[in-house]
Amino acid sequence: MHKQKHSGSGAESDARRGGGKAPPRAVRRASGLGVFYILVFAWAWGVGLLFAVAGGPMARVFGEVSLGNPLIFVTVWSPTILAFAVTAAHDGRDGLRDLVGRIFRWRFPLRWYLAATFGIAGVALGARFLQAHLWGTAPPPVWDFARWPEFAVTGLAMMVLDPGPIGEDPGWRGFALPRMLDRFNPTAAAVLLGVIWAVWHLPAFLFSGMPQSSLPIGWFCLSMVSVTVLMAWVTINTRGAVMPAILMHWSFNRFSDLSQDGAIYAALAYTAAALAVIAGTRGSLGFRRSRAGASAPALGRVRR
Repeated sequence: MHKQKHSGSGAESDARRGGGKAPPRAVRRASGLGVFYILVFAWAWGVGLLFAVAGGPMARVFGEVSLGNPLIFVTVWSPTILAFAVTAAHDGRDGLRDLVGRIFRWRFPLRWYLAATFGIAGVALGARFLQAHLWGTAPPPVWDFARWPEFAVTGLAMMVLDPGPIGEDPGWRGFALPRMLDRFNPTAAAVLLGVIWAVWHLPAFLFSGMPQSSLPIGWFCLSMVSVTVLMAWVTINTRGAVMPAILMHWSFNRFSDLSQDGAIYAALAYTAAALAVIAGTRGSLGFRRSRAGASAPALGRVRR
């Protein structure tokens, strides 16, 4: 974009003309992040509370709690919906243009496509093969080539039917991660975001119609934190693109065994992968800052 001697939003210009002073951009970004977290938890946990205390009336209106319930489906989309709403309120059209551009950015090196899909699938399947070897159970049927068309059709269908990747990652990775990187070092930002993401899911464990209800909470949360580190790594190295995180989330959901028997293996495998990335990048996850403190390249920063 062309550099200008004077920068600022219309709100900043209005404030200067009116004798006031607009808050610095860093303050607006931090306040926007706080608003986003408050709203995203109020929405998801509020819906969970309504079903917990008034399950009968809620079920009669919306149906039982499941991903097929329209209210639950929209709630899973709340991070993306709120990312757009808060961005519009805090950064205006320039912020929305930046967010949409990073969501639909697809031109980045092939290795990051491979890391986001085959990489995470390899970690998940490696954990499942290890479990099968140790316990003498049947391994995942990845070598049953006759079933590959079935797997492909199912996988593509779940890209549409599973609300998680597209409904969540523009919010967590597209909106929240860049703002977390303003305040924390990359590893701390990724781990803290992973904890927040895991805690946000906790109401789903209360309802039998949700996939999380039969999963062990502790191993699930550890997997979420570790995968968030991996998602942050691919997002940072693709200049804030959200597509790799969406693909990694989809691959995580498709190939992971987070059941009572398999969750420990999956969690430890993802943790090992995350620790390897942290060690290999010396904690930076590929993130660099300029001397002025801005990222290079910046992630999710509105350039004016």
